[in-house]
Amino acid sequence: MTCICGNNLTICGNTAKLLKKRPKSFDKEYKCLINYPFKWRTKLGKVKCTCKICEEHFQPYYGFTWFHNGNCAIMKHLKKYPQMKNLITRDIRVIAFSD
Repeated sequence: MTCICGNNLTICGNTAKLLKKRPKSFDKEYKCLINYPFKWRTKLGKVKCTCKICEEHFQPYYGFTWFHNGNCAIMKHLKKYPQMKNLITRDIRVIAFSD
C-alpha cells in the first residue's frame, strides 16, 4: 500500500494514477477503467445505473473495489440532489468490492 506522508498527516490508500487498461501483474496497487462487468444495475429511487465503463481499484491484501464513473445517471442525480447521500448508509459511488 502506498502512503503519502506530510508534516502532520499521513494518507494511506490507493493513490495510484488512473490507467487506461488493467496491468498484467497484480503485485502493485492500481486504478483503471474497465467495461462494466456486472449483470445487475444499482438503483437510487427511480434512477438506474447507466455505466458502460467503471473504475476498478486494486490494492494487494485488500482486493478490488469498483466505482461508478461521473457519467452514470446515479452520479448525475447525486450532483443534482446531494442530500440523497444522507439517506444511504454506504458509499453510493461503490458498485461492489471483494472480501
